[in-house]
Amino acid sequence: MEKRITPADQRCPVSHLVIGEGVTEMSTTTAQKKSLDAYYGPFTSEMEKEVLSVPLRLVGAWSHNDADGVADVFTEDGILILPGDVYKKGRDEIRSFMAAAYAGPFKGTGVTGNPVDLRILSDDVALIRTHGGILAAGQAEIAPELAVRSTWVTVKKDGQWQLAGYQNSPRGEGATLRW
Repeated sequence: MEKRITPADQRCPVSHLVIGEGVTEMSTTTAQKKSLDAYYGPFTSEMEKEVLSVPLRLVGAWSHNDADGVADVFTEDGILILPGDVYKKGRDEIRSFMAAAYAGPFKGTGVTGNPVDLRILSDDVALIRTHGGILAAGQAEIAPELAVRSTWVTVKKDGQWQLAGYQNSPRGEGATLRW
């Protein structure tokens, strides 16, 4: 059964932290550690936590509407695929797309999600599936039309997990395509 997103689930527990870039779980406060533990859920190995730093970093950058920060989560040739025929390849295209989005329809928005599946495929490749969505400016809950199911293809390069490919699709009541 799919977990329903509640207001308590809406905010990234550590949106102001960048795990893996000088901040470790050991340097967080007790409250932040509890939030991290809740975020990680059943994914408790050190490797799983390292892999899950990728969505945490993206959520953190988005919380500041930071197009550079979002692009930097991706590999140099990373791919971003979104509904509405959005296909961006490479950090420069992703950065430009996000900068325009933050100046327009995504201005002041946040994004959130929780891992629901994590598969370590090798020592340097992992697949993550999350449920989450966009938080409209000033909102504490994801509107049904902004709820998504996301797939993250992550790779470890130069000692850091990065996003090689990201794709999402609408889910729940807001999903527009019904089979």
